[in-house]
Amino acid sequence: MLKKFLALSLILASSNHMAYSLELFQTGNPSAMFSGVTEGDMTFAQLKDKGNFGLGTFNGIQGEMVAVDGHFYQIGKQGKTVLAQPDWKTPWAQLVTFSPESSINLNKIANISELKSIIDSKLTNRNIPYAIQIKGQFNYLKLRTKTPRKALQTKNIHEDIYNLNAVSGTLVGFWFPEYLLNLALPGYHFHFISDDKKLSGHVLDLNADKLNVAFAEVDTINLKFPHTEVYKKAKIIAPSMDTYHQSQM
Repeated sequence: MLKKFLALSLILASSNHMAYSLELFQTGNPSAMFSGVTEGDMTFAQLKDKGNFGLGTFNGIQGEMVAVDGHFYQIGKQGKTVLAQPDWKTPWAQLVTFSPESSINLNKIANISELKSIIDSKLTNRNIPYAIQIKGQFNYLKLRTKTPRKALQTKNIHEDIYNLNAVSGTLVGFWFPEYLLNLALPGYHFHFISDDKKLSGHVLDLNADKLNVAFAEVDTINLKFPHTEVYKKAKIIAPSMDTYHQSQM
Protein backbone atom coordinates (compact mmCIF):
# COMPACT_ATOMS: atom_id res chain seq x y z
CA MET A 1 0.00 0.00 0.00
CA LEU A 2 1.34 3.41 -0.94
CA LYS A 3 2.07 5.71 1.94
CA LYS A 4 0.78 9.27 1.91
CA PHE A 5 4.27 10.63 2.09
CA LEU A 6 7.81 9.60 1.32
CA ALA A 7 10.42 9.62 4.05
CA LEU A 8 14.12 9.73 3.47
CA SER A 9 16.45 9.05 6.39
CA LEU A 10 19.96 10.29 5.96
CA ILE A 11 22.22 8.62 8.50
CA LEU A 12 25.11 10.86 9.40
CA ALA A 13 26.37 9.06 12.50
CA SER A 14 30.01 8.51 13.32
CA SER A 15 31.16 5.56 15.38
CA ASN A 16 32.37 7.66 18.29
CA HIS A 17 28.93 9.23 18.76
CA MET A 18 26.70 6.18 18.64
CA ALA A 19 25.85 6.57 22.34
CA TYR A 20 24.28 9.96 21.59
CA SER A 21 21.62 10.25 18.91
CA LEU A 22 19.79 13.38 17.80
CA GLU A 23 17.35 13.19 14.91
CA LEU A 24 16.34 16.27 12.97
CA PHE A 25 12.90 16.06 11.39
CA GLN A 26 12.33 18.18 8.31
CA THR A 27 9.22 18.64 6.22
CA GLY A 28 9.69 20.20 2.79
CA ASN A 29 12.92 21.79 1.62
CA PRO A 30 14.22 25.26 0.74
CA SER A 31 14.88 24.31 -2.89
CA ALA A 32 11.14 23.78 -3.37
CA MET A 33 10.33 27.15 -1.82
CA PHE A 34 12.91 28.90 -4.01
CA SER A 35 11.15 27.20 -6.95
CA GLY A 36 7.78 28.64 -5.95
CA VAL A 37 6.33 25.80 -3.85
CA THR A 38 5.16 27.67 -0.76
CA GLU A 39 2.31 25.36 0.28
CA GLY A 40 2.80 22.19 2.32
CA ASP A 41 0.46 19.53 3.67
CA MET A 42 1.76 19.05 7.22
CA THR A 43 -0.12 20.72 10.08
CA PHE A 44 1.42 21.99 13.29
CA ALA A 45 -0.66 19.43 15.17
CA GLN A 46 1.22 16.75 13.22
CA LEU A 47 4.55 18.47 13.90
CA LYS A 48 3.94 18.41 17.65
CA ASP A 49 5.44 14.94 18.04
CA LYS A 50 8.50 15.66 15.88
CA GLY A 51 10.43 17.89 18.28
CA ASN A 52 10.35 20.78 20.73
CA PHE A 53 12.92 23.12 19.18
CA GLY A 54 13.21 24.45 15.65
CA LEU A 55 12.29 26.92 12.95
CA GLY A 56 10.48 27.20 9.64
CA THR A 57 7.66 29.10 8.00
CA PHE A 58 3.94 28.94 7.20
CA ASN A 59 1.98 28.21 4.04
CA GLY A 60 2.19 31.16 1.68
CA ILE A 61 5.21 32.44 3.66
CA GLN A 62 2.82 34.03 6.16
CA GLY A 63 5.62 35.13 8.46
CA GLU A 64 8.40 32.97 9.87
CA MET A 65 8.19 30.29 12.58
CA VAL A 66 10.12 29.58 15.76
CA ALA A 67 9.56 26.55 18.00
CA VAL A 68 10.70 26.54 21.61
CA ASP A 69 9.69 24.38 24.59
CA GLY A 70 7.33 22.42 22.35
CA HIS A 71 5.29 25.43 21.23
CA PHE A 72 5.13 26.90 17.72
CA TYR A 73 5.05 30.67 17.21
CA GLN A 74 4.29 32.81 14.17
CA ILE A 75 6.56 35.83 13.66
CA GLY A 76 4.48 38.67 12.27
CA LYS A 77 5.14 42.30 11.34
CA GLN A 78 7.56 44.13 13.64
CA GLY A 79 8.12 40.85 15.47
CA LYS A 80 4.62 40.53 16.89
CA THR A 81 4.35 36.92 18.00
CA VAL A 82 1.33 34.63 18.26
CA LEU A 83 0.88 30.92 18.90
CA ALA A 84 0.43 28.89 15.73
CA GLN A 85 -2.95 27.19 15.43
CA PRO A 86 -2.93 23.35 15.24
CA ASP A 87 -4.57 23.29 11.79
CA TRP A 88 -2.14 25.74 10.20
CA LYS A 89 0.25 24.17 7.70
CA THR A 90 3.89 24.59 6.76
CA PRO A 91 5.85 24.12 3.51
CA TRP A 92 9.12 23.82 5.45
CA ALA A 93 10.12 23.27 9.06
CA GLN A 94 13.05 21.75 10.97
CA LEU A 95 12.66 20.27 14.46
CA VAL A 96 14.71 18.40 17.04
CA THR A 97 14.09 17.32 20.60
CA PHE A 98 16.87 19.48 21.94
CA SER A 99 19.29 18.08 24.51
CA PRO A 100 22.66 19.87 24.58
CA GLU A 101 25.90 17.90 24.47
CA SER A 102 28.01 20.87 25.54
CA SER A 103 27.75 24.59 26.26
CA ILE A 104 29.92 27.67 26.64
CA ASN A 105 29.44 31.07 28.29
CA LEU A 106 30.37 34.17 26.30
CA ASN A 107 30.88 37.80 27.32
CA LYS A 108 30.81 41.04 25.36
CA ILE A 109 29.69 39.87 21.92
CA ALA A 110 29.88 42.84 19.57
CA ASN A 111 27.93 41.46 16.62
CA ILE A 112 26.64 38.36 14.86
CA SER A 113 29.90 37.91 12.94
CA GLU A 114 31.89 37.64 16.17
CA LEU A 115 29.36 35.18 17.59
CA LYS A 116 29.53 32.97 14.49
CA SER A 117 33.32 33.05 14.54
CA ILE A 118 33.42 31.82 18.14
CA ILE A 119 30.87 29.09 17.43
CA ASP A 120 32.87 28.06 14.34
CA SER A 121 35.82 27.25 16.60
CA LYS A 122 33.64 24.95 18.72
CA LEU A 123 32.15 22.84 15.92
CA THR A 124 34.44 19.84 16.12
CA ASN A 125 32.88 17.96 13.19
CA ARG A 126 32.10 20.28 10.29
CA ASN A 127 30.64 17.50 8.15
CA ILE A 128 27.43 17.16 10.17
CA PRO A 129 24.68 19.62 11.20
CA TYR A 130 24.32 21.16 14.65
CA ALA A 131 21.35 22.38 16.66
CA ILE A 132 22.31 25.53 18.59
CA GLN A 133 20.48 27.26 21.45
CA ILE A 134 21.66 30.68 22.66
CA LYS A 135 20.16 32.28 25.76
CA GLY A 136 20.92 35.64 27.29
CA GLN A 137 20.30 39.34 27.66
CA PHE A 138 20.64 41.18 24.37
CA ASN A 139 21.54 44.86 24.19
CA TYR A 140 20.48 45.00 20.56
CA LEU A 141 18.91 42.74 17.94
CA LYS A 142 18.33 43.44 14.26
CA LEU A 143 15.53 41.14 13.14
CA ARG A 144 13.46 40.37 10.07
CA THR A 145 10.30 38.61 9.07
CA LYS A 146 9.07 37.88 5.56
CA THR A 147 5.57 38.61 4.28
CA PRO A 148 3.65 36.56 1.67
CA ARG A 149 5.33 36.01 -1.68
CA LYS A 150 5.13 33.55 -4.57
CA ALA A 151 8.71 32.35 -4.23
CA LEU A 152 11.68 33.03 -1.99
CA GLN A 153 13.77 34.53 -4.77
CA THR A 154 11.17 37.19 -5.61
CA LYS A 155 12.94 40.56 -5.36
CA ASN A 156 10.01 42.99 -5.07
CA ILE A 157 8.45 41.49 -1.93
CA HIS A 158 8.54 43.51 1.28
CA GLU A 159 10.74 42.30 4.11
CA ASP A 160 9.92 43.73 7.51
CA ILE A 161 13.18 44.68 9.32
CA TYR A 162 13.11 46.00 12.88
CA ASN A 163 15.29 46.44 15.97
CA LEU A 164 14.89 45.37 19.59
CA ASN A 165 16.83 46.79 22.53
CA ALA A 166 17.48 45.49 26.05
CA VAL A 167 15.56 42.23 25.71
CA SER A 168 16.14 38.76 27.13
CA GLY A 169 15.37 35.65 25.16
CA THR A 170 16.54 32.67 23.14
CA LEU A 171 18.07 32.14 19.72
CA VAL A 172 16.90 28.90 18.12
CA GLY A 173 19.12 27.80 15.29
CA PHE A 174 20.97 25.31 13.16
CA TRP A 175 24.26 25.10 11.31
CA PHE A 176 24.51 22.98 8.15
CA PRO A 177 27.62 22.17 6.07
CA GLU A 178 27.57 23.51 2.53
CA TYR A 179 27.47 20.07 0.90
CA LEU A 180 23.88 19.72 2.17
CA LEU A 181 22.76 22.90 0.38
CA ASN A 182 20.12 21.05 -1.69
CA LEU A 183 18.56 19.78 1.53
CA ALA A 184 18.85 22.67 3.98
CA LEU A 185 19.98 26.28 4.29
CA PRO A 186 23.79 26.11 4.57
CA GLY A 187 25.63 27.90 7.36
CA TYR A 188 23.90 29.47 10.35
CA HIS A 189 20.17 30.18 10.61
CA PHE A 190 18.80 31.72 13.82
CA HIS A 191 15.36 32.83 14.94
CA PHE A 192 14.94 34.82 18.17
CA ILE A 193 12.07 34.76 20.65
CA SER A 194 11.81 36.88 23.79
CA ASP A 195 11.34 35.28 27.20
CA ASP A 196 7.80 36.68 27.42
CA LYS A 197 7.04 35.18 23.94
CA LYS A 198 5.76 38.53 22.66
CA LEU A 199 8.56 39.41 20.21
CA SER A 200 10.57 37.35 17.75
CA GLY A 201 12.29 37.38 14.37
CA HIS A 202 14.93 36.05 12.00
CA VAL A 203 18.29 37.26 13.36
CA LEU A 204 20.38 39.58 11.17
CA ASP A 205 22.64 41.11 13.84
CA LEU A 206 23.02 41.41 17.61
CA ASN A 207 25.02 42.76 20.53
CA ALA A 208 25.09 41.10 23.96
CA ASP A 209 27.05 41.17 27.22
CA LYS A 210 26.43 37.62 28.45
CA LEU A 211 25.30 34.58 26.50
CA ASN A 212 25.06 30.84 27.06
CA VAL A 213 25.55 28.83 23.87
CA ALA A 214 24.49 25.16 23.89
CA PHE A 215 25.30 22.69 21.08
CA ALA A 216 24.00 19.34 19.93
CA GLU A 217 25.29 17.30 16.97
CA VAL A 218 22.64 16.03 14.56
CA ASP A 219 23.38 12.47 13.44
CA THR A 220 20.13 11.66 11.60
CA ILE A 221 17.90 13.64 9.26
CA ASN A 222 14.34 12.42 8.63
CA LEU A 223 13.00 14.21 5.56
CA LYS A 224 9.28 14.21 4.72
CA PHE A 225 8.31 15.21 1.19
CA PRO A 226 5.01 17.10 0.68
CA HIS A 227 2.29 15.05 -1.01
CA THR A 228 0.47 17.80 -2.88
CA GLU A 229 -0.40 18.30 -6.54
CA VAL A 230 1.62 21.52 -6.63
CA TYR A 231 4.71 19.73 -5.33
CA LYS A 232 4.24 16.84 -7.77
CA LYS A 233 4.07 19.15 -10.79
CA ALA A 234 6.69 21.70 -9.73
CA LYS A 235 10.03 21.96 -11.50
CA ILE A 236 12.27 22.11 -8.44
CA ILE A 237 15.76 23.44 -9.07
CA ALA A 238 18.36 23.94 -6.37
CA PRO A 239 19.45 27.58 -6.24
CA SER A 240 23.07 28.66 -6.14
CA MET A 241 24.99 29.21 -2.92
CA ASP A 242 24.87 32.98 -3.54
CA THR A 243 21.08 32.87 -3.77
CA TYR A 244 20.89 30.98 -0.48
CA HIS A 245 23.14 33.50 1.25
CA GLN A 246 21.19 36.47 -0.13
CA SER A 247 17.98 35.03 1.29
CA GLN A 248 19.54 35.01 4.77
CA MET A 249 20.94 38.56 4.65
